[in-house]
Amino acid sequence: MEKRTNTRVLDATFRATQTNWMKIRDKTGDRLVLRDDQGDKALAMSFLSGALVLAAAWFAWEGLWVPAGVSLAAAPCSFLYLKLTRIRSTITFDRLKDAISLVVESRTGTETWDWRLSDLETAQLNEHRRDNTSNGIFRPDLALKDGTHVPMRPYFSAGSQSWNAVAAVKLFLGQKLEGTPVGWLPPEEFDRFFADEMKKLR
Repeated sequence: MEKRTNTRVLDATFRATQTNWMKIRDKTGDRLVLRDDQGDKALAMSFLSGALVLAAAWFAWEGLWVPAGVSLAAAPCSFLYLKLTRIRSTITFDRLKDAISLVVESRTGTETWDWRLSDLETAQLNEHRRDNTSNGIFRPDLALKDGTHVPMRPYFSAGSQSWNAVAAVKLFLGQKLEGTPVGWLPPEEFDRFFADEMKKLR
């Protein structure tokens, strides 16, 4: 009984930290919409701002007014950084229109890219390597039939989180989930939107 409780807590903790992936916003038999609004970055900036405020309070308690003022003044900068650098990526797969549309919104404007769904071979992980060494950082990519690889979002993150977007596209295409990262737990969205497909995998 104790082991079962620990497993549930571990599973809940893992799911709660999976903020850094392209969430399923809409899914029907003919349409899939994934969106990534960098919720992890917002969370990180909130923690940073809170830490700076606590540091300012501690410095003030110790009578160190200059460091306290600097820390307090720096706290809002984290949110300014978030506002200036945050990117939202929305990718839509539409069978009826034979279309894939990627929309990237940032402070500098909105850019849109379009492909034909019939030109899509599969989705896969693209690993970010440094000095030819694996570091566990990936980005979900679309692999087109002509050999072209298209990033589904402009940045890299942990492999298991990036795999969520890849898995969603594969299931939408009716493909098997080959190459699943060790220990991967499907987010709750998969149980809602891909219930039938997930049952076939069990």
